[in-house]
Amino acid sequence: MIANSLHGMGSNSRIFRQQTAALRYELGGGHSYDFVEGTVPWEADPDDMFGKEDTFSYCDPSLPSFTDQVVSDLEHYLQVEGPYDGIMGFSLGANIAISWMLQKARENQTELPFKVGVFFSNTNIPYTPYPSSSRTIVDLDLGAISEALDLPTAHIWGSADPEEAQARLASLTCKAAKRSWYVHDKGHEVSTAGEDVIAMGKVINRAIAMSIGGGGED
Repeated sequence: MIANSLHGMGSNSRIFRQQTAALRYELGGGHSYDFVEGTVPWEADPDDMFGKEDTFSYCDPSLPSFTDQVVSDLEHYLQVEGPYDGIMGFSLGANIAISWMLQKARENQTELPFKVGVFFSNTNIPYTPYPSSSRTIVDLDLGAISEALDLPTAHIWGSADPEEAQARLASLTCKAAKRSWYVHDKGHEVSTAGEDVIAMGKVINRAIAMSIGGGGED
């Protein structure tokens, strides 16, 4: 699997690479990951304890036009660097990926741009990627988009995460029969505890197996 990988707000590609190092080792060497750097300088997330370094976001959510920027930047990147088998996102990165795929589904595309999705600690309800004429950002009605994304997915978050409810709600946008969850007992992070790494690897491998026609692991 070749995965496009999006970090969270106030982070960077190196931090996300380090956050997922143990998990990627557990998944094995048959995969490659393209860690995409944000372009908007952003104050570091205090939960990322990796020392002082430049940190970024993919957008400034305070700007009414931020969804246009995110969609344009992501689509350009995928055209230049893709295609990718899957997408992996943490926090804001997960929210961007889910929101963008929902837009593609609403455009009645026959195929989504990825075969599998892996989402950690989604921070918010998916948004409308293209704002209305008033330029107002609109959170999507989850009732209207329930199970709208028909691809194998793995959703992972922490029970101690302040955004746990948002992560759970966002996962409901994905097809139930192709959706796997794992909830660890940590906060807003990619857990590195041994038992969590093994369990996360299982749900991700299940999604990958489903994307290539297998039934996945038990």
